[in-house]
Amino acid sequence: MQEVFNVSLPDGLVILRDNDQLQGAMEVIFQPGSEPYKSLIAALTEENKDKFGSSKFDTLQFEVKRFDPATLKGRLRIQYKLQLTFSCSGIVNDLNNQHSYWNFETDLQSGRINFQGDEYGDLRSTTDEF
Repeated sequence: MQEVFNVSLPDGLVILRDNDQLQGAMEVIFQPGSEPYKSLIAALTEENKDKFGSSKFDTLQFEVKRFDPATLKGRLRIQYKLQLTFSCSGIVNDLNNQHSYWNFETDLQSGRINFQGDEYGDLRSTTDEF
């Protein structure tokens, strides 16, 4: 499976062509409580669904791994702390240093950034069995 979502660029935000400045822009875009943040959390929740338990994400950190200023495409690494709560047993499991990678493409015409996560889950095909 693969998660995909897109977000609107905040008014007045300029897409910078430098990795460090772009990283700062990602932190602005994904402010806790914002719609982009909620979309990201929903995607991360789906991505981590196979770990079971009710998930809570904390201390998200963004790192631009690569960015091509000519095409406005890049790759983003998101590091986070994941807390899984197993409500029936009351067990809480803290998973530190979790991460997720996302390819992104900026569409200046529409004012949106499209994000596409890495493939996850059981990637085997039934053809692999024969």
